[in-house]
Amino acid sequence: MTRALETSRRGLLGAGLALPVALGLPLRAFAQDAYAEVGPFETASVDQVLTDPARGRQIATRAYYPAKPGRYPTILFSHGFGGSLVTFGNTGKIWASHGYVVIHPTHSDSLARPDPAVPAAEATVMRRYREQRGAVDAETRQAFVKVLDNPFFIASRLRDVGVLMAALKDPKGGLDAAVLARADTAKIGMSGHSFGAYTTLVVAGAKLSPPSAAPIPTGFAGFMSMSGQGPGRMGLHDDSFSGVAKPMMATTGTRDFGAAGETPPWRLKPYDLAAPGRKYAVVVDGFRHTDFDPAPGDPEFGARGAALRSLQLRFWDGVLRGDRKAFASLDAQAKASAQTDPVWLRTR
Repeated sequence: MTRALETSRRGLLGAGLALPVALGLPLRAFAQDAYAEVGPFETASVDQVLTDPARGRQIATRAYYPAKPGRYPTILFSHGFGGSLVTFGNTGKIWASHGYVVIHPTHSDSLARPDPAVPAAEATVMRRYREQRGAVDAETRQAFVKVLDNPFFIASRLRDVGVLMAALKDPKGGLDAAVLARADTAKIGMSGHSFGAYTTLVVAGAKLSPPSAAPIPTGFAGFMSMSGQGPGRMGLHDDSFSGVAKPMMATTGTRDFGAAGETPPWRLKPYDLAAPGRKYAVVVDGFRHTDFDPAPGDPEFGARGAALRSLQLRFWDGVLRGDRKAFASLDAQAKASAQTDPVWLRTR
């Protein structure tokens, strides 16, 4: 065992987040009303490009939605740094199959769809990181971590979210007519993974120092952070999360370490430090940073992925549909859950 891994293990144990003794443990039975992983709605998807006239920026976007006409709660999903509209496609489709419109924008940091507005020095590091993917040298990794701290990227993302929120309410905004016909703009949530979780937390009310140059979009009922960020980096500090008042679910995995030494307990700091009330923390046994969107039936992570999505759907049903039974189910499961469970749920 390396010194770094041993230090990480001790940090986890000290934080009360024990690493599992073994993987592949049988999932403890959920409540009898557990959600089927794939929901009752047939789904459709559409790609579109939105234009922000203020920046001249084009935002490639994919939406998943129920094929059946009607009005459905809507979720904006923000991908991790370097991702694109294809990221978390399994999750988007499954949420849509349960009666949600799920919109995935491509942000300016996308490695697949580079934005010419990205500062030249950062673009060079991003290209080098992409070329070395799978075997990134230490110097490139450190440079890439510094790129994440550039306030340009969070400001650009916040403006992307603002454009999407405006487009949901304006037929001239560029969203497909089928999406507009189904999206319930009175019931909107936001989620994201990694840097997308950071984006989600800032929209949820996490305060940055210094503040972002971009306005903070509003109009969201609740938030879901996957592999999010704690204090000490990217403008976040211990007092950043006290203003996160609306419902929030923070998620990590027992192997969810990051390039800058991030640990699973650190990723749950927004849960620990936010105002109490409808706050949930989920820890998935064995999940690494890139494991939170497994395909249904995946032989390694499918069962835990299904269990995680069951919790996610309860959260969204409680937040966006006002389903008290969904919240009651989450609260009861959190009360019965233990850190040795393959999926450990807490609430405060």
